[in-house]
Amino acid sequence: MNTSSRALIGITAATLLTMAAVPASAASAASAASAAAGASAAAQPVAASDELDAGSGRAGQAAAAPPAWGPYYSPGAKRAKTLGTITATGEDHEVIPSAATLTVSGTISDLTRASSPCGWAVFNIATVNPAGNKVTWKRHHERTCAHRTPKKFSFTNHRVYQVELKVCAERRAGEPSIQCTADNPAWKRIYLSPHRSA
Repeated sequence: MNTSSRALIGITAATLLTMAAVPASAASAASAASAAAGASAAAQPVAASDELDAGSGRAGQAAAAPPAWGPYYSPGAKRAKTLGTITATGEDHEVIPSAATLTVSGTISDLTRASSPCGWAVFNIATVNPAGNKVTWKRHHERTCAHRTPKKFSFTNHRVYQVELKVCAERRAGEPSIQCTADNPAWKRIYLSPHRSA
């Protein structure tokens, strides 16, 4: 992602932060409506399918699975592969358009037969500061050099606005190369925080 694209994302996020401010009267009305809806729901009888299963302690209805991303492959000969899920919590976008906590989980696989190349999953993460007026980018990477043995990974960030991904197959090293992290081919966006305008 080039500098102008990052600047545009930063400006967009700042605009959304400004637009997301809700007048106090509207917030009070929304809070009252939410409380009324909660009271109405509490008065409803609980269906047998909604009750906890005493033996397992799990709800009768299945919980929704976290959104999946991938599979994505390294460009060209598809010598590396990654896929996984994203779990976002605290997506209350009335004030700041970001997930309070975002966990990216998945696997990275080296599909080459040679011993020197490795599979890389490189993530660009845009986070919003606590004041909600600045976007900062940070990078996280996962690597495996074990041929066809997927490596599991999971990492968590806070106040996440956007996550991008690149997959590369290249030499064993402590960090991915500049060729891997350059803008060509383009980064894949795997998460963008939804937002509501006032």
